[in-house]
Amino acid sequence: MSYSSWYTVAEDGLETLQRSLIDIEADTKDQRTYSPDIIPGLVQTRDYARAILTKCAAVLGLPDDSAATAGVRLQRQAVLDAPGHRFHMLIGEAALRRTVGSHAVMAAQIRQLGDILTSRDNVEIGIIPLDAEFIGQADNFVIHDETGVAIETVTGSVETSGADEIALALRTFDLLAGQARYGEHARALLDRALAEHVGPGI
Repeated sequence: MSYSSWYTVAEDGLETLQRSLIDIEADTKDQRTYSPDIIPGLVQTRDYARAILTKCAAVLGLPDDSAATAGVRLQRQAVLDAPGHRFHMLIGEAALRRTVGSHAVMAAQIRQLGDILTSRDNVEIGIIPLDAEFIGQADNFVIHDETGVAIETVTGSVETSGADEIALALRTFDLLAGQARYGEHARALLDRALAEHVGPGI
């Protein structure tokens, strides 16, 4: 198990950190992601990514390289088209309801998720409703095949390849997936969030 501080991995800017993920994701055939509060990077729009990255740079006290970093984040998305790759993403409904950037940015992001929901056979998206029962503590985490897990914390990233930790992450992911809404039920949650962002006066 290893821990990397955000200050260490982002000392040259967030672009370098994003670029380091390209090879990792290219080598992963089966990626499972749990993201309760923000949209996963592999399905973000450029404007959503820039808004997120600008805030991250500000919190870390780094120069704002969000334009270049968002470009790299979109380069990462090429892996969605790579043969033999599958993605299962669990997204908290809270990520749809909170405002990142602006309501217009959120509306475009939610519409893109809706498109992915119906257009990509290798990408499975589940939305976990706000009123889902608490089943256990879980922060943002990504399972790479069944060989490693990366967990994001407020201060840095934890990576582990331990068999027990991987088994725990897989068990937790399966429990969360059991709460998620898929297909038309997921679309209903997307439509509800979209209506809030494009409501009267917006």
